Amino acid sequence: MNNPVIAVTRVANSCALVEIAGHAVLTDPWFTERWYLKRGEPLGMPIEEVPPVAAIVATSFAANHWDLRALRRYPHKEATVVLTATDRMARQARALGYPLAERLPWGSAHVFGNGLRIASTPAGRLMKWHHNAYVISAGGLRVFFGGEIRDVGLLRDLLPVDVALLPTNGLTPVLGKPLVMGHREAVDGATVLRARALVAVHDAHAADAMSLVFRRRGSAAEARELAAAEAPGLDVVVLPPGRRWEFAEA
Repeated sequence: MNNPVIAVTRVANSCALVEIAGHAVLTDPWFTERWYLKRGEPLGMPIEEVPPVAAIVATSFAANHWDLRALRRYPHKEATVVLTATDRMARQARALGYPLAERLPWGSAHVFGNGLRIASTPAGRLMKWHHNAYVISAGGLRVFFGGEIRDVGLLRDLLPVDVALLPTNGLTPVLGKPLVMGHREAVDGATVLRARALVAVHDAHAADAMSLVFRRRGSAAEARELAAAEAPGLDVVVLPPGRRWEFAEA
C-alpha cells in the first residue's frame, strides 16, 4: 500500500495548492495582478484550472494573499470551506458566493468529516488585524503554512510538522521592520517546527510601484544555501510556479 503523501504546487507568492493524504487545500489565493502590485514571476495556473478543494485558507487581507477578483471566478464555491483571518474577509467571501466562509480565530480548528483538520495559529498582526497561520493535518501528516509570518518565536510551542511553507524574501519597508521572514528566519522556523522539508513561498519581488517602498532581504536560494551549511537534515524546496513537488512519508 502506498503511504500518504504531501504534494505542493506553487501558483504565485504564497498561493499554493497543497495536497495532503488525498485532500486539497488552496492557500493565500492570488491570481490577478494590480497596476501597483506585480508577481515578479509567472502564474502557475489560472484560478479556473484549480481543481475542487476542501478549503481555501487566507493569512491576511492584502491583495496578494486575498484576491477577491479571482475568487469571484472560482467554479466550486458552494462546496468549498473558506477560512480567513478577519470577520470582514469572511463576509467578503460569503458575498462572492462562498456560504461556508468563516473566520478561524487563533487557537481554533475546523474539523472536516473526512479526516482533514485545519487549525489556526498566530502569525502576528498589522495594527488591530490578526494574521493567521495554519496547520493542515490528515492521514497522520502535518503541514504548516505561514504565508505572512515574520517571528520564529510564534512557532516554538507548536507540534512538529512534516512540511513547512514559509516566506523567504524578508520583505521590509524602506523605513520599518520586516513584514515577513527572510531566508534565515525561514530555515530557523522550519528547524523549530522539526520539518523535514521547507517549501519556500513569498519569495519573488517585482519591479512595481510597491518596490519603491519595500525591499527584499532574503531569497529561497539563500535559504537553500544556509540549510546546506547549518541544517543539513532540512530539504529546502525551491518551486517554480506551476511545478508540483511531492513528499512521501518515510
